[in-house]
Amino acid sequence: MIGVVLCGGESKRMGSDKGLLSVGSLTWAEHAEAKLAELDIPVVISINQTQLPNYSHIYNTEKLIIDTINVKGPLKGLLSVHQYYPDDDLMLLACDMIDMDVDTLQELKKNYYINPHFDYYLYQCDGFMEPLCAVYPAETLKALIKIIDTSELTHFSMHRIIKESNYKTIEVKEKEKFSNYNTANYLRAKTSN
Repeated sequence: MIGVVLCGGESKRMGSDKGLLSVGSLTWAEHAEAKLAELDIPVVISINQTQLPNYSHIYNTEKLIIDTINVKGPLKGLLSVHQYYPDDDLMLLACDMIDMDVDTLQELKKNYYINPHFDYYLYQCDGFMEPLCAVYPAETLKALIKIIDTSELTHFSMHRIIKESNYKTIEVKEKEKFSNYNTANYLRAKTSN
């Protein structure tokens, strides 16, 4: 298994690259990387081509995986990493989930190991799936690449893809761990409390 910090979004609502924002002395990307690394798995950083100059100041280039797949949304980063590591299962964590903790990630990893034969492993809260903190097995990603390669679409809903599959969900115990910081206003409100 390889940990993937997803940083390649456009951050339009935030107004700046979320992965480069700071939490304490670390960037959001480094913060997410550190949590995944505590699971004793290698970790890579998923970025788009325009982010390479800034992220090269933080990471060795072999740790950076640049988007190569022609789809939109989070699948672009996930499947691009899969192309580099086609035989490895991937644990995805979005860089803007800064309240995520290691125990929650450990629970996800444990469920993945004790419940084999699912296409996806992810958390769920009040019926809403959390695909940006999930495990994606290599075999599932290989099948997904074939579907995308034969489709004329460039945007796919991760929720829809997962719901049409054999997936394992874990009920969220602490909702705040799954907060996504997508806008500057949301972040200001959160940090002023």
